[in-house]
Formats: sequence, C-alpha cells, structure tokens
Amino acid sequence: MAAVRKVRYGGYDSNLHIALPVTLNSVFVADNGARINDPSVTKLVVIMTNNLWANKSATLLETQLIKDAGIGVVTIGIGTYLYPYELSVMASYPYTKNRFITTTARNLTDFTDPVKRIICGGSS
Repeated sequence: MAAVRKVRYGGYDSNLHIALPVTLNSVFVADNGARINDPSVTKLVVIMTNNLWANKSATLLETQLIKDAGIGVVTIGIGTYLYPYELSVMASYPYTKNRFITTTARNLTDFTDPVKRIICGGSS
C-alpha cells in the first residue's frame, strides 16, 4: 500500500500493452507454479492503472489473449485521468462486477472484499 500511495497520477499514458504479456508468459505458467489444468483454482489477474493507455489496440489484444486463456480480469482505475470505458472493456464479463474505480489510492481497501469474493467464487 505504501508503494501504491506514492504513485503519481496523470501526465503519462500506461504501457499496459507491454506489461500484460507477462501474465501469460511468466505468471500463469506451470514452471512458475501455476496449476494449469486444475479447474478448482481461480485464475485471475487484477490490473491497476492510473492513466490512459499508450496503445489501445495492443492493450485490447493482450487483454483478450488473457481472457481466451481462461484467466479472469479485474480492473481497478485509480485517479481521474482515465476512461471508465477502457477499464470496462478490459474487465471480464460482467464488467459491472469486475471493474472498480476510485479517485485515490487511499480507497483501495474498499475493493478488498469484492475482489476476494471474485477469487473465491471464480471469475465471471
């Protein structure tokens, strides 16, 4: 939380299209402990961003690859320099349950219980 509170808001676009491939190439791989063929384990990535996307089409493509791999996507937008629509498109269906927005990092704990429920109930 201390590191998140130090994040400066606005001014630069997010390079999510560069960060998202890490999800498929490093995080959700058997060599790093992922249980690939275990349907009892919820596979979920939580994407937190505070800015607009630098490359919208590449970000959407990378997000879709994650979803196609059976990984749920929860998005959390922090600040006022973002577009809720972009967060909705990235989030798993229904976005109304998988997209969260707050104006400040101080409120991130408000999303702890909803995200826990998503994890425990499986991604939508």
